[in-house]
Amino acid sequence: MSRLERQVLIAVYPARFPATPTWESGPLILQHGHVRSTAEARSQYYSAKAARILYGDAEHPQRWHDTTCRVVGDVEVTGVEALQARFPDARGLVAIHLRPRTGTLIPLLRGLAGRRGAPPIGFDPQVILDGQAVIELDARPFTVSFVTATRQGLPRLYLQPRYWRWTSTNQWLWSLGSRSTFADYPPDPRNLEPRDDEVIRLSSDWHAVVLRDGMAIVGIRPDHGPQDPFFGYAEVYLRSIYLDAILLGLLQQQVITSLEERAVAALDSPLKTAMPDLERQVNIFRRHLWAQHLTPHGVPNRLLSAYQRQHMLAGRYEQIISDISDFNRLIREEESRYVNSAIVVFTLVTVPAGIALALLQVIETDNPWLYATVAIACVVLIGLLLSTRSARTALQALRRRFTP
Repeated sequence: MSRLERQVLIAVYPARFPATPTWESGPLILQHGHVRSTAEARSQYYSAKAARILYGDAEHPQRWHDTTCRVVGDVEVTGVEALQARFPDARGLVAIHLRPRTGTLIPLLRGLAGRRGAPPIGFDPQVILDGQAVIELDARPFTVSFVTATRQGLPRLYLQPRYWRWTSTNQWLWSLGSRSTFADYPPDPRNLEPRDDEVIRLSSDWHAVVLRDGMAIVGIRPDHGPQDPFFGYAEVYLRSIYLDAILLGLLQQQVITSLEERAVAALDSPLKTAMPDLERQVNIFRRHLWAQHLTPHGVPNRLLSAYQRQHMLAGRYEQIISDISDFNRLIREEESRYVNSAIVVFTLVTVPAGIALALLQVIETDNPWLYATVAIACVVLIGLLLSTRSARTALQALRRRFTP
């Protein structure tokens, strides 16, 4: 495994922020040659809506970074970033940029994924954050990994004969993206050839794959080291604007999951009080966070689309909208039923009374016995009308309406 030239790993954890981080505002600034990944440069790459989500503004910063480099065991921490969404239920994210000092990324990825028999990861992410953010207990990170090979090319990971036709590049894409080895999950040889919508062919130099819990990028040709004419810039792009596309997808996943939980909770509470709040939250999400097109440049859009497909975010979002529509229809039907019931009861009570009053006006008498007889007849008629099936149904509906 000594034939790897470049290894990059970013572990993205869901986190909460007890207070505004004291780190420097803005994303982590990386540089290679003339390219610097400042917030201003990234904002020109992304649409105004996406840039506002990812970087905030001077009055409302949403991104912070710490450039302190440290060595923890066999891992080198090269930077930390924090992203807090301007949305009530978004927990926020922290991205820890790592490099292994020895060996390859695979054991570290297996440790981060919590695979059985994996070696310990060798560092505590909560300690690295130094109290700026709180990672939930047992939270598994989403990982972004990037490897390139020396002149000898990538070594094969699956040496069994049934995997001979599986290229070493695709082996590394699968292993890094799934964070597994043959002992964890032996792939089916019949499904080794990935579909076009699974492998993102960024260029002839590197390919990417986005799976449920990890994104992997592998260099196709040999890497010529720090002065490589392409891979140095590729690393900057990966750790900045390409990572940002994944961060946006992770935020969307957080909020959609929260909205799904709210929709389920609405079933156990009065729809008239639960639905307005849920609908307001969905409208805020759609205006401020939901996006499927980030930039006129194609790669971030493809990365975000791949992540959304893995988590079925578009379908889940449409399902929430459909549930809200069904809930609103039920509320309208319930209100219509109450109104119709009230009209029926009102009619059954007032029509006989109106007929009685009209009769007394026609007779023009002052006889109290006649008044009493007409009143008794009116009450009896109202009672008979209210005892009909339609009237009983209307009264039951009104009783449910005003009974807690």
